Amino acid sequence: MKIYFCNGYCRLLVVSFLTLSFLGCSGLHAPYRDAVETVPEQVSSPPSAVPAHPLSHHSPPPPIPTANALSSSLAPSGGGQDLSAAQQSGRLPVVTQSEFSYENATLTEDITWRGSVLVRGYLVIAPQATVKIEPGTVVRFMKSPIVRQLPRLVVLGRIDCRGLNDQPVLFTPNSAAAVPGEWGGILLLSSEKRNHFEHVRIEGAKTGVEARFSTLSASDITITRSLSGMLLRDSMARLVRVRIENGETALEAFDSEVELRESTFVHNRRGISARRTTLALQAVSVRNSEQQGVTADECHIKFNSCEFAENGGGGHFRRAEGQISRTRFVGNRGVGLELAVSRLKIQKSLFADTVGDGIRIDDGQSVIWESAFEGNSGHNMVNSGSEIVSAVQNWWGTPHETAIAKKLFDEVQDPRNSKILFFPWLPEKPAAVP
Repeated sequence: MKIYFCNGYCRLLVVSFLTLSFLGCSGLHAPYRDAVETVPEQVSSPPSAVPAHPLSHHSPPPPIPTANALSSSLAPSGGGQDLSAAQQSGRLPVVTQSEFSYENATLTEDITWRGSVLVRGYLVIAPQATVKIEPGTVVRFMKSPIVRQLPRLVVLGRIDCRGLNDQPVLFTPNSAAAVPGEWGGILLLSSEKRNHFEHVRIEGAKTGVEARFSTLSASDITITRSLSGMLLRDSMARLVRVRIENGETALEAFDSEVELRESTFVHNRRGISARRTTLALQAVSVRNSEQQGVTADECHIKFNSCEFAENGGGGHFRRAEGQISRTRFVGNRGVGLELAVSRLKIQKSLFADTVGDGIRIDDGQSVIWESAFEGNSGHNMVNSGSEIVSAVQNWWGTPHETAIAKKLFDEVQDPRNSKILFFPWLPEKPAAVP
C-alpha cells in the first residue's frame, strides 16, 4: 500500500490483490459471477417416436419408461402395502416394453405386428395405412399419463388380423386381470376396406369392436368381460363362429346389415339388440341372458336353426318382417316370443318350457304353422289384438281340442281380443321341429 500527500491534502489510493478473490466470493456480487459463468452445451435429443399431444397447452409426453425405471417408480416407500394390494388386484402393468410401443400416435404407413405390442393412450391407423397382425401377437392397452380417456385403437385405414387356432391374437388391457371397460376397444371409423379378424380374443374392453360406416368380417373371435361385445352403426358385418360372453350387450346393430353364423352369446345382460337392421342368423345360440335374448325394432330378419334359451325373454320384435324357421325358444323366464305390429312367417319352430307364455301377438299379420308348443307354464299363444291370428297345422302338446283351447288366450277369455284359428292341428310333434 502507498500513501501520497499533496498540497496538505491526503489522498489515499488503495490497490489490493484481494479484489479478485472478493469478486468471486459472495452472493452480493452475483452479477459479476454470472457474467463469466460458462453455459453448458446443450445436447440435442434424437427425434422421439412418440408425437406430442395435439393440444398445445400440453407438453410432449414422456417416453415409455424402461422396465427398471418403472420398477423403481413402483417400489414401495414404506412397508410395501400399496404395491402388495396392487399386485393382489392384478392392477400392476404386465409389460412396460414391447417390440412395438406407441403413445398417442398415428400410423401413416403399412406395418406388420408380431410378438408384443404396447399402446398407451390412443393409436390411429391412418386411411392410407394397413396393419397386419401375425398369429400369437399380444396387443396391450394402458392409459397415457397426459390424457384421462380410455386407451383405444382407431382404424381409419385397414386392419388384417389373422391368428391361428392354437395361436390366437389377443387384445387386452395391460394388467394381470382384465376388468370390463378398462380400455376403449377397437373402433372402425369409415373404413370400408377388407377389415378382417380371425382367431382373435378381445377382453376387458368398453366395446370390443365398434364399427361406424365400415365393413368387416370375423371368424373364430371371442369377446369376453367387455361392457359391449360388438356395436355396429351403418355398417356391414359377416361374422362366423363368434362367441361373446359375460358382458352387458353381446351385439348391438343400428341401420346395418349383419350376417351371423354358428355363433354363441352366453351370460350377457342382453343378447342381440337391433334397429332398422337386416339380421340374417344361421345356427346362432343366445343363452342365459338376464333380459331379452333378441330385440328387433323395424328390422328385416331371417332366422334359421337358432336357439334362444333360458333368457329373461326369448325375443321381442316390433315392426319387424321376415321369417323364422327351425328355431328353438326354450326355457325362457318371460315370454318365448313377442310380436308387435310385425309380419313374420314362423314355421318348424319350438316354443317349450317357458315360464310365461309361448307366443304373444297383438295383430294378425304374422302366421305360424308346422311348429310345436309344449310344457309352457302360461298359455301356448296369446292374441292380445283385434285381428284374427292364423295358427293352423301346429302341434299343441296334445291331440285333444279341449286341452288345446284351454292353453290359448283369445276372445273366449277376453271379448276385447280376437280369435286364434288353430284348426286343423297336427296329431303329433313334427319331425322337422328341432
